[in-house]
Amino acid sequence: MKDRILEAAVSASELEKLYRGSPAEFTGAFPDALKERPESAILQVWRERLFFGEDSAIDKKVLGWRAQDIWWTAILSLIAGTLAKLPHWIPAVNAERFYSRNLCGIVAGALIAWFCAQRYCRKGIIPIVLLAAALVDLNLLPDDSKSESIVLALLHAPFIFWSLVGFAFLGGEWRNLPERMDYLRYNGELLVYTTVVLLGGMILTGITLALFHMIDVKIEDWYMNYVVVYGAIASPIVATFLVEKVVGTRFKIAPLLAKVFTPLFLVTGIAYLIAMALKQKNLFTDREFLLAFNVLLLVVLGLCVFSISERGSGESAGAMDWMNIGLVTVTLAIDAVALAAILLRVSSYGFSPNRLAVLGANLLVFVHLAGILHHYLRFVRRNRSFSDLEKWIAGYLPAYTAWSLFVMVGFPLAFRFR
Repeated sequence: MKDRILEAAVSASELEKLYRGSPAEFTGAFPDALKERPESAILQVWRERLFFGEDSAIDKKVLGWRAQDIWWTAILSLIAGTLAKLPHWIPAVNAERFYSRNLCGIVAGALIAWFCAQRYCRKGIIPIVLLAAALVDLNLLPDDSKSESIVLALLHAPFIFWSLVGFAFLGGEWRNLPERMDYLRYNGELLVYTTVVLLGGMILTGITLALFHMIDVKIEDWYMNYVVVYGAIASPIVATFLVEKVVGTRFKIAPLLAKVFTPLFLVTGIAYLIAMALKQKNLFTDREFLLAFNVLLLVVLGLCVFSISERGSGESAGAMDWMNIGLVTVTLAIDAVALAAILLRVSSYGFSPNRLAVLGANLLVFVHLAGILHHYLRFVRRNRSFSDLEKWIAGYLPAYTAWSLFVMVGFPLAFRFR
């Protein structure tokens, strides 16, 4: 609705049609639209029409937050933290099993509830039902830490939860590619602000424990078991509130970090490939080295996608674009080497859950990177618009979700939980 308001902001009749079609949704989304285009005369008139006599309330919404946003964030944080403490209060619950299957789902559930409430998601019941189904599936898996298929299911489950949070972020409009790019941008800011919140919490914890220790009051056990646990669980929820309601579009940290780390990772990737060739490291037989290689691949892929997502689509091609292209090319080369090594291991030792999972993930990444490189080169050569690149990145995301779902649900059954 916010996007539709912004598109119709040049036509009084179109705005009137939107309002009459859904007054409540229009009124709820209007402050966010005004926040992005406060200079619009038509939107200023509509502000007075909708909120005449409520200047302080609408100003808070336009600036970013309302009192109920803080309360909603606090309530969700308390609920999530309380659920995370269940093994502490119920001795019959195995803590290791509980956290490996439910911790990510608890945080994802809180974020889904946050976005469904903020974005008036008409299909909010869908991600909640799917989240519950995923948690039931994970908790029904046998408790066997030696089973490759079960461990892989647990490792891929967070991406399913991430996808469900994205569904809520998009307000249920999962086909909206521009909003998918916004979701990627949100994740970059979420990572930064969650880290900042956690660092602040660590400093507060150190100061608090030191102060109470000086007066011989021992609060370490209570503080670590309650304040730290609740604070850690709440950190992504609080960070979401900061990103969405306090900071908004006024100041973004993640794009600055992307500009700093893209050239650094490019140099590191090139140096790594050269050093590997000079040292003649046998990637094809060293299993641990191959796993480390894939971790590097995923980190660099994330930086590539995030760096591109934070680039302004209206900007002309420049030096930063060539650095991004270089980083994508190096990452593609790394993935090609990893794929060759995986295929050799499969042909030599046969299929196993681990080998099949790594092979599938690397194939997905290779196709994604190849498409990114293709569209990026066409953009810098002025053959196509930058939006084509963004559409490719956003349009490919369901492929990762589908693969993760297959690994989480299909692998344990196909390999009989071995």
